[in-house]
Amino acid sequence: MKFTSGNIVSDFFQRALFAMIFIGLLSSVVIYFYQQYAFNSSLANQIKINVDKKLKKYNKDLKLLPFSMIENDAKAFAEELGFLTIEIYSNKKENLFHFISEDKEDYEKLKLMQSYDIYLNHIFPTGKKMIFDFFEGSKDNYFLQIFYPLYKDDVLLGYIEGIAYIEPSIIREFKKTIYTTIVTVVLTIFIFALLIFPLIYIAYTKLNKSRIELLKSNITAIHIIGNAIALRDNDTDEHNYRVTLYSIKFAEIMNIDSKEIKKLIIGAFLHDVGKIGITDTILLKNTKLDEDEFKTMQAHVMKGVEFIKGNNWLSLGKDIILFHHEKHDGSGYPRGIKGENIPLITRIFSIIDVFDALTSKRPYKEAFSYDKAIKILNDGRGKHFNANILDEFIKISKELYIITQSKSKKLLQNELDTYIHKYFLDLNK
Repeated sequence: MKFTSGNIVSDFFQRALFAMIFIGLLSSVVIYFYQQYAFNSSLANQIKINVDKKLKKYNKDLKLLPFSMIENDAKAFAEELGFLTIEIYSNKKENLFHFISEDKEDYEKLKLMQSYDIYLNHIFPTGKKMIFDFFEGSKDNYFLQIFYPLYKDDVLLGYIEGIAYIEPSIIREFKKTIYTTIVTVVLTIFIFALLIFPLIYIAYTKLNKSRIELLKSNITAIHIIGNAIALRDNDTDEHNYRVTLYSIKFAEIMNIDSKEIKKLIIGAFLHDVGKIGITDTILLKNTKLDEDEFKTMQAHVMKGVEFIKGNNWLSLGKDIILFHHEKHDGSGYPRGIKGENIPLITRIFSIIDVFDALTSKRPYKEAFSYDKAIKILNDGRGKHFNANILDEFIKISKELYIITQSKSKKLLQNELDTYIHKYFLDLNK
C-alpha cells in the first residue's frame, strides 16, 4: 500500500504565509491605534497642564467659583492655550460662561468645527480624570476637545471644556512616524520569519512524517485485525473490504460529514473484531445456534469494545462495533436501543452488513441472489432497519452490488486504499 504526504510543501507555505500576514496586520493595527491614543493623550495632557498652570496663576486660593478671572480675561486665556472655544460649568453642570474666539484666522476653523456632532455633545466626566476626544475634518483640519473636572480638596468646583485646533503639520509628522514604525515592525516580522523558516519547515516535515507513519501503522493494524477475524468467520477476507466500500460510497451519497466517514471506515473494517474471543465451535458452526450459543455469540460486540479500549484511534469505530446489531424497533442487542438513538453511521452500516451477509457464502448457507437479499431487507423495514435509509440504499444498491461483486480482492484493496488516503492522509481533510 502506497502512502504519500500530499501537498505538504504547498500546505506549509500557505500556512506560514497566512501566519506572517496575520501577525503583520495584527501588529499594524495594534501599533496604529496605540500610537494614536498615546499621541492624543499626550496632546490632551499637555493642554491640561497648561490650563492648570494658568488657573493657579489667576487664583492661588481657589474658591467655590474660581472662574471669574477666566471670564475677565477669556481672550488672553484662550489665545495662550490655543483654544477656539471655552465652556465653563458649575459643579451642578450649569453653563456659567461661554467663549468663542473672534480672531479672523480662527473664524474659518470655527466654521469647520461647528459642523461636527462632537461639538454639540458635552459629555461630563464621572470622576476626577479628564476625558478628551480627537476629531478630524475635511482639508486636513484636526481638533482636540478636552473636558475635565476641577477639584479643590476633593470638592468638585466645576468643569472646564475647551476645543483646540491642531496644526496639520503636527499630524503629518505624527502619521509619518507611525507609518515608519509600522513598516519597520512588519519588515522585522517578515525577516525574522524568513530566518527561522528552514528550522520550522524541517520540524513541520518531521512532524507530518511521524503523523503519516502513525496513521500507516494504525491502518495496517486495522487490515491485519479485520482480515484475521474475517478469515475465521467467513473463509474469506473480502467481506470487510466490501462492507467498508459499500459504507463509504453510500455515506458519500448521503452527504455524511467526513469526520463521521472516518469513524465509519474504522468501524466497518473492525465491526466483528470481538469474534476473536468466540470459540471456533460456535463461530464456525454450520447449523443454527441454540439459545446458549447465541448468547455467547452476542457477547462479541462487548468483546470488540474491550479489544479497542485504550486506543483512541481505533476507538473511533466504537459506535459501529457496539451497536451494529441493534434494530430500529429496539429488539436488537446489546442494549436494545431503537430509532434515532442508534448512531446514524451505525444505522447505515447495519443495512450494508446484512446485505453483504445475504449475498455472500457463509459456512451455514450459500449466497443469496440480489433480488432475494433486497426482499429480505424490505421485510425488515421499520423493524430491523430505518425505512428512509433503507429506501436510499435500495436506490443505489444494484449498481454498487454489480460493481463490487465483480472485483477481485486485489482491486477491492486498491480501491479501499484510495479512500483511506482521501480521508486519513489528505492534509485538507
